[in-house]
Amino acid sequence: MPFKTPVTFDCTNARPDLLAAFPYLQILRESPTFAALADDLDGWQMLGADLDDIAYQIDMASHTIRLNTRGLASSSILRSQYFRNNLAFAALCAVRAAWAARAESHARSMHRPDTWPLIGRMVRADTAAMAVRMGYELLDIHEGEILWRHTLGDALGDVALEYARAVENLPEGTDDDAALGAAFMAWLGRPERLHVSDAQILAEMDMGLPALAWDGRGKLSEGALRCLSVDPLDGDSYLGHYAGIIAGDPAQADMVDPINQAHFLQIMEEIGTTRVAGISMRDSALAKRLFPGLLEKA
Repeated sequence: MPFKTPVTFDCTNARPDLLAAFPYLQILRESPTFAALADDLDGWQMLGADLDDIAYQIDMASHTIRLNTRGLASSSILRSQYFRNNLAFAALCAVRAAWAARAESHARSMHRPDTWPLIGRMVRADTAAMAVRMGYELLDIHEGEILWRHTLGDALGDVALEYARAVENLPEGTDDDAALGAAFMAWLGRPERLHVSDAQILAEMDMGLPALAWDGRGKLSEGALRCLSVDPLDGDSYLGHYAGIIAGDPAQADMVDPINQAHFLQIMEEIGTTRVAGISMRDSALAKRLFPGLLEKA
């Protein structure tokens, strides 16, 4: 298969295994991409949790990945091939999402808040593309073949199919950058995924609204996109010409869902304001003079 040679890591000092809590998922380490990502997440741990309908949760502060086990014991999970496959694919997505969280945080620090929903879309498209690549890398293993069939029939089945088609059409001996780029674009091609991504980012922005400032770059450049799509096996972006296409297309940032639009406009309006007793004021000094007692309590 036309995959790159993974970067080697110094394993002289033993580190806790990221999959220690999920011994039945050790097969995932047979994917060179998963192994590279997991080994680079030094100090991270992966735990089970009941997360309702969320497949996984990334906590950068505690360096923790939580997979949705719905409160089930390992014995119960092992009895269900379907649930075990769900959990395995969630782990593939989550390990990439955790690895990419640093790049996303850096991108946000360099760009204005109005670009953050677009940054979020790019990170989620990258997570999907890398996850299906990891699944494809496991095809030669029996359990991996079962996982791949499960993925083709799941929510990211179109992304997986696009990747597989592109890989099969690659000239012999070439890497899979073009296939990853095609998978990335396939994820962006579904409006419902964009709506969900935007809603999640806007909810995060709303929670951190007091700290938001109208600073940074107002456009996501081709270089920034490449930084958000780094292949852990060689340290380079796989997006190729797709980075230029996305960066040069303002429609990539369009937000057509009316609820997300309203939420976005509200956040943009309130950035840099001080809220006191339901009143938004852009002059914080004036707010302190008018409502000193309330601000002190806050």
